[in-house]
Order: sequence, then structure tokens, then C-alpha cells
Amino acid sequence: MTIKTILVPLDGSKASTDALNTAFVVADRFGAHIDALHVLPKPIDVAPFMFDRLSAKMKQTFETEVAEDAREKAAAIRMVFEERCEQNNVSITGKPTVTSNVTATWREAFGHASEVLVHHARLADMIIVARPRPSRSRVRLSPAGDTLQAVMLDSGRPIMLVPPKWKAKPIEHAAIGWNDSLEASRALAMTMSCLRLMKTVTVVTSKKRKASGSTLVEYLAWHGIDAQIEWLQKKDMSVEEAILKACSKVGAELLVVGGFSHTRAREMLFGGVTRYLLANSKIVTVMVH
Repeated sequence: MTIKTILVPLDGSKASTDALNTAFVVADRFGAHIDALHVLPKPIDVAPFMFDRLSAKMKQTFETEVAEDAREKAAAIRMVFEERCEQNNVSITGKPTVTSNVTATWREAFGHASEVLVHHARLADMIIVARPRPSRSRVRLSPAGDTLQAVMLDSGRPIMLVPPKWKAKPIEHAAIGWNDSLEASRALAMTMSCLRLMKTVTVVTSKKRKASGSTLVEYLAWHGIDAQIEWLQKKDMSVEEAILKACSKVGAELLVVGGFSHTRAREMLFGGVTRYLLANSKIVTVMVH
């Protein structure tokens, strides 16, 4: 899968700006186009519990105030976006080009964040967002509300999660978290163009999948990728902890993994390996469901 378009949701937070900086680096390696998307909220989404109780006149006043505030915030975010483009010598254009130079477009859309982002994500080759922060009962998602779950499960596209304090830079060493699942296979296929650019690729898998791991190394070799295997050491730790420990051991800067199946994910809202990586991965992580 060739990466030519990258979607970056921007909400004005430092984390989303860090995701944009990472997108510049990724886009530079592929000569790709960046779609920076800011979702402006509908009044009913700002105050869902009180909106229906307002009189028609109050609703109109409230809608006007919310729209004005949203446009002011969008203007401020757009200014930062344009400054970052100028600093990175990125041309802002809405027209597709045949050049290998990085280009970018600013987009605004009113609506529910989940619906808008999924709509745009389905026609992007990759989505780059800040890694979400965990809360006690569930994953507190970034950049807006519950949107990450919707994008991860309903877009059918790879999601690149940028960890806090990550300094945008070219990545040279990727690890593939392999469990021989449909999701892992899909993640591999969707990131093959990224893996070909790596100086080092490491397959991280358990010894009980020795045969499958060896077959994967052979498969990668057909694509010109000389991969090595790092066996998971799961003594006194969970699979997810072992994956991150293995990545740290080999010096991987990027982790490619498959997430939950749709059914299990919807039932558990990111549990197990997926939830742990969302909360604890300190390297750039690409997930595909």
C-alpha cells in the first residue's frame, strides 16, 4: 500500500501539533499529501443534556455563540498549521499534484467528531494522531472524545499513534508484533511500504509461533526486507509488556501490530494488548483492525 495521503486531526492541543510534526516527517519520505482536519462541534454536541430544553430563541442564540467560538478556535488552529507548513517548506494546496514534494490542505467540517473523522479517514492512506491517555475505566481518547475507537474500527485504515514527548524524526528500525491473526496480517500488508524503507526490521513473536514467525521472515525477504526474529520473553509479565520490552531491547522506534477483531473490540472497548499499548507504548505505534 503506497502512502500518498495522510489525515491528521487537529484540535489545538500540543499533542495534535506533535502528530502534525510527525506527519511532516512521514510525508517527506513518501512525497505524500497531508490533510489537516479540524472538526467544529455542533451546538447539541457541546451541551447535549440542556440543548433540547432551550426555547427556540435561546437555541438560536446558543447556536450563534457556539459557531462563533468554534470559528475563532479554528482560526487559531489554522494559524498554527500554516506556521508549521511554512517552517517545513510545505506548500498548502487543495489540488492533487504529481510532484514528490510534500503538500498540505486545511479542512474544516461541522459535525460529530467520530462521524466526520471516519468519513475522511476512509479515503486516507494513513491517519496520524496523538496516543490517547488512559483513564481508570476506559481509554480517554485524543483528539476528540470517543473518536479514536470509531476511526480505528470503522475506517479500515492504519492508525499511527504518536507517544507523548516524541520528537519527530525519520524512523529506521521497525518491529512487527506477530500473532498470526487476520488483524496482524492486515497490519503487515498496509505498512509494507513503510517497512521497505527501514534499515532494520524485527519480527517480535512467541516461540510457540516459531514456524509462523520463520515463514513471515521468508515472506518479508520476497519483498526485499531482511528481517530478524526476537522471541518474546513472557516470564512474569503479560504479552503486551513482553512486546514493549522486546522493542526496547532491540532498539525499535516503530511498532506495527494488529488490534482486536471488530466484535471483541466493541464488547470490551480496547482491552488487553490493544489497551495496554494505547496507554504505555513509548514508541510510534501503527495499529490496524
